[in-house]
This record gives sequence, C-alpha cells and structure tokens, in this order.
Amino acid sequence: MKGLYRKFTLFCCLLLSCILVAAQVRIEHAPHVQGTLKRESQVLAFIRHFNALPDAKAVSLAGTANKLMDALCILPQVNGPTGYNAKVNVAGAAMEIKDEAPKLMVYCYFRYLIRDSRYTGIKESMDGADLFMKINAFDLFHQMGNYWEECSKLHFPLFFEAPSLTDSTADYIEFRYKGDPVRIVTAGSRPLYVPLTRKEFIQFLIADDELAVREDNEALKGSREGEDQIKKMMATQNASDKAYSASTLKSMDYSIDQGEKNLARLREEMGNCRSLLGEMTPEEANAPARLDYGKKSSGAGMASLDRLVPMGRREGVLLVKLNPGFYDKRPNAPAVQMILLYYAWPTVGFAKDPDYLQQAMLDVFKQIDYHRLKESMK
Repeated sequence: MKGLYRKFTLFCCLLLSCILVAAQVRIEHAPHVQGTLKRESQVLAFIRHFNALPDAKAVSLAGTANKLMDALCILPQVNGPTGYNAKVNVAGAAMEIKDEAPKLMVYCYFRYLIRDSRYTGIKESMDGADLFMKINAFDLFHQMGNYWEECSKLHFPLFFEAPSLTDSTADYIEFRYKGDPVRIVTAGSRPLYVPLTRKEFIQFLIADDELAVREDNEALKGSREGEDQIKKMMATQNASDKAYSASTLKSMDYSIDQGEKNLARLREEMGNCRSLLGEMTPEEANAPARLDYGKKSSGAGMASLDRLVPMGRREGVLLVKLNPGFYDKRPNAPAVQMILLYYAWPTVGFAKDPDYLQQAMLDVFKQIDYHRLKESMK
C-alpha cells in the first residue's frame, strides 16, 4: 500500500511540473518580422521524373505551372512576406499526370513567424493558410449535387444541379462548394458544363427504376422463402411458438404487399418513361431538363417524372453535366485547359474576421491576375 501511495505522489508531482512548464510556455506571433519565399524551380524535371507524358505535353504542363507560380510570386503578399513565410511549389502523382487530362497542383503555403519561449529566435509555425491551384481538376464535380451516388451506382454519366454563381468575370467563374468559394479559369470558349437533356434525364429514371425493380424482386424472393420456412416450422411448434410465428407471418405479408405495390409503381413509371421517350420530338428530347422539387412526387427519390418541368418553362433547378467536348484531346492542344482555385485554413470562418496572415491569403485569392492565369493555358 505504501508503494502505491509513493507512486501516486510521484505521478502528481510529475503532472504538476508539466502543468507549470506548460503554463510558462509563451507563443506569440511576430507580425512585423520579414519572412522568406521559397519557390520550386525544377517543375519540368519533376514532371519528367514520372515518365508519364510525351515530352511536348510535359513541357506544356510545366510551362503553365511555372506561369501560375509567376502569377503568385509577383504579388507582394507572396514575394516579400511580412510576419510569415511563403512557399510556392507543385505536387502531383504518376497516375494523375498520366491521365488523359493531366493533373497537377500548384500550391501556396503561408506559415506564421512566431516567438516561442522554449527556443531562441524566430520560428515558423505548423499552422497557417493555404491556396491551391489545381490543374484539370474535373474530379471536383464527381461528388456534387444530389445524384452522384445514383450515377456512380448505375454507371450512368454524372449530372448535377447547375452551381449558383457567386461571382464571375470574363476570366473566371466562382461558386461555393461545401460552403467555400471556388474559382475556375478555363481555356478557350467551350463551356465547362452543358444542360442535361430531357432525354438523358428520362434514360436515367429508367435505369434507376430497372435497378430498383431487380433489388425489390430479390428482396421479395427472400421474404417469400422466409415465409415458406416459417410455415414448415409451424408444423412442429407448440401453441405459444405458433402464435409468435403467425404474428411474424402477418408482418411479412404486409411487407410483401407493400413491396409488390412499390414494384407496380416502378413498372408504371418505367412504362410512362418509355412511352414519353417514344413520343418525344427531337426538339423536346434535346431540351434542357429542369426539376421542380416543390412538386409532390409519387416516387421515393428526388428525381422523378412528376417533377420534370414542361419544356420551355423556367421554374425549378437546371440539371447539367460536364461538357464531354470541353477538353481538347488533339495532340497539339495545350495540356492544361482548366485551373481551379480555392483556399484552406484550420480556423473555421476566418474570412469573416481574418488576422494578418489569413487576410494576406484572402487578398491573394481575390487579387491574383486571373486574366494572366487564363493566358497561361495558351
């Protein structure tokens, strides 16, 4: 027992000393100390290292990446930082660079300069603010909207609700993705996304219903087999167990009845969709698909024939898809045809009340020469 008390006393002393040491540690920002800029200078060598692209494409990709870094490093917040260090670099992976539309990321990191009572002199903190410039980042759209899971499950071409623009110029478009602003710069005059047609939307409904019918049929088959097993077991059960089994069968009968009604509804919707496809004029088939979510629907999902807005009407939400002809795949076309920009930070909501480093990153995001970014892809 004395040994236990001795260990407990020792633990308390150690804990107290740690608390006292922690209480004496002081970390302060050094907002007036001159920082440094580190910039990657071997971009082409980095890309060539992966052996993933023809050299002409590697040179094209590296050329745009260097121009993006130039556009960052010309800004006083990056070149001549005060109160923080700046780092501008590139990142990528072999599979991403080898992709049909090669991907690469140019990033800008700001890290606080601090005084830490545990050390002598100025140190760089672990936290800060980051800006990402993602090249050909079409995968941003892969989880947008209400339908990406269904599209993935059905192996159906991805579509989503048209993003609401929060800002745009001739050089970029901006919308919010998961609450944060994203700016996209595109090359040429081809639109990044185009309307989903009414024909495509109805084809999606048919594919979705066909899968639901298969799944419901499997579920009903399992339920009926379960009922048969229970009925066989009842032949040898006592009165109490038979009563319980009878109650279970009653519940299963109800579930089977509801499943059959749902199957009938799905088959009716499929029939209506197929009839509508057969009756569509070319003009109606190619018209944009819009959905009115305020309208009641007999279906369980958000997408249904009931909610499809009549052709020519403007209510509801426009459905769009990535333009399949956006990326120019010709051998002599530039490797980079889209740049996506967004900033990140560890403190939620700093855009509303930024400190000096966060404000610097916000300024970079807003003040960077977006026309210069657009020209960098030529």
